[in-house]
Amino acid sequence: MTNTRELIVIGLAFACALILMGLPTSYKTSIAERCQAGLAASGQALFSRVIRSTHNEEKSRFLLTQNVALALDNMQLREAGWENMRLRKALSFRPRDGGTRIISAEVIGRDPDHIYDAIVINVGRDHGVDKDMPVVTPEGLVGHIAQVGGSDSVVQLLMRTRVSALIQTTRAQGIVSWIDGQFRLRFVESSNLVREGDSVVSSGLGGRYPQGIPIGTVVAVDQEKRAPVFLRVILKSIVDFSVLEEVFVLGKD
Repeated sequence: MTNTRELIVIGLAFACALILMGLPTSYKTSIAERCQAGLAASGQALFSRVIRSTHNEEKSRFLLTQNVALALDNMQLREAGWENMRLRKALSFRPRDGGTRIISAEVIGRDPDHIYDAIVINVGRDHGVDKDMPVVTPEGLVGHIAQVGGSDSVVQLLMRTRVSALIQTTRAQGIVSWIDGQFRLRFVESSNLVREGDSVVSSGLGGRYPQGIPIGTVVAVDQEKRAPVFLRVILKSIVDFSVLEEVFVLGKD
């Protein structure tokens, strides 16, 4: 079968050759020119297709790169927007003590297991930071400086300290402590009116924390079973300790 096809092709080629040989010279020249023009056109079309394909591939790659760059720019702008909001809020925060100097800091380390409930910040003695200085965010109280290095410090979070505090509306006083995984305002006498939603702020007693720094909001109130003379007041902290990024140390001028 294959041999037969080859013979047929050879025969047709031989016949075409004989026919071409018998044609006048002008016809042969015309046919040759047309074949040459056709081959040139086919080659040019193929070459143009390759060029267009390469160009489209480069264009697609460029557009993809631009899309990635724009996406990164968008994310950075979004983050810058959040940072701008946080800094604007921080600038509006002013302690009552006019002699207080605000030292901004970034969180550079944290206690992942919450054994010590501490964070590390990137300011220290070289920046005017000293032990026991209070640390805040624009939302409220974070803790105090526990250890000071030359260029960094360890902040003891609110869960590892006790704060003299009061109900902002009624001025009922107590001590904020971390008990069984929640903040409590302890030693509030049952004669005081305490309601859910009340704001709790530092009282300024004891000298470590200035007066009026927000600590939390009352989320539950009932009677202490072991000491009925006191109320059992549970708080929710205003500060989200799990996402701290920037904090402010309150120093003295």
